[in-house]
Amino acid sequence: MALPPAAVELEAQSIGAKGAPTLGPAYELLRDQWRSGDRDRELGLHLMFLAWYLNVEPPFLTGLDAAHVQPAELTTVFNDVHAVLLSDGADATDAEALYVVGLMAHLTAWLLGDDEEWTDRSESYRRRYRQLSPGGMDPEVFADRGAYGDYFARHAARKNGY
Repeated sequence: MALPPAAVELEAQSIGAKGAPTLGPAYELLRDQWRSGDRDRELGLHLMFLAWYLNVEPPFLTGLDAAHVQPAELTTVFNDVHAVLLSDGADATDAEALYVVGLMAHLTAWLLGDDEEWTDRSESYRRRYRQLSPGGMDPEVFADRGAYGDYFARHAARKNGY
């Protein structure tokens, strides 16, 4: 199943210097779709990113409603989606998933659960993604993919990808 159009629109509204704090509501839509049993890869990638990003950035920037979503939920959802999308870990063949999860874990391993475990995953995911994509991740992979794509395209455009 595709991403819900309302979530896509909310992500789009958040992009740029004058972006609106709409990622919290987008997260809730994606979370509910995931909880209904939808295990679409694109849904999972966006949901992991939003769960992580909402835990990193303050609510006034993201629109996270702390009355509906607690930080512990965000960490749990991130880990639950990770278990589905990268169940084979460092042996995975999805370079994009390895790249984005590896980057998020590289930046904030402590936020995802066991700091040492996530630091190790980040390193192994980075090695594996580089095996699959030796030239790095092409920023164009993330074109027109909402806040998720905007965030990771900026990182992928940097020398060495991160």
